[in-house]
Amino acid sequence: MKNSKKPVIFCDFDGTITKRDVIITIMDKFAPSEWISIKDKILYERTITLKDGIEMLFNLIESSKKEEIIEYIKKEVQLRDGFSDFIDYCKENNIEFNVLSGGLDFHIDPILKDFKSKIKIYCSNAKFDSEKIKIDYPYLPKNCTLCGDCGCCKIELIEKYPTDRFYRVVIGDSLTDFPPSKVSDIVFARGDLIKYLDEENEDKKEKIKYISFDTFYDIKNGLEKIIGEEKLALN
Repeated sequence: MKNSKKPVIFCDFDGTITKRDVIITIMDKFAPSEWISIKDKILYERTITLKDGIEMLFNLIESSKKEEIIEYIKKEVQLRDGFSDFIDYCKENNIEFNVLSGGLDFHIDPILKDFKSKIKIYCSNAKFDSEKIKIDYPYLPKNCTLCGDCGCCKIELIEKYPTDRFYRVVIGDSLTDFPPSKVSDIVFARGDLIKYLDEENEDKKEKIKYISFDTFYDIKNGLEKIIGEEKLALN
């Protein structure tokens, strides 16, 4: 067991930890209708990078709405079933849980405040010192091996954990989780991410391994099985 890899988790936030994408929830309530075409260009047409698209979306909203937005999402946003229990499971088994998000601190921190002693959060920072919401990027890509189009580079954060020592577990639901899936050992996928993975795996010998999930109870059960089969180290 001494030479076994140690599992480490890299989890998306919007639509993965939460039942609904929080950015979409914010835009639905506070942004003019043009946000929809921007969203489509990011996710489906892929004519706008994630970084540029997120900037464009939040630049539709006045900075003065900050507190109203926070109070709104605290009431509206629901965590995916089993999340709290899964975080306790990770803590008990010494499994590091990292949140990697293309979203912003001001809408992630209020939702995850009760878990911050047990997890690490990597995301971009919202700035409210001008008329519209702006973004500061502490995790911009420098040497990304894949796209380099994100404001918060999940690839570079994951690659700090070498494959000879760590078993990389990616959890996600959308386009932002597709590049990280390519540097993972296993992916727990839902939503559009399953479609992207199936398209990528078509007619390829070396396929990206993934397990579909709906709740974090599904992830816990799947991870426990993998730990046993792969003889992963928990300490």
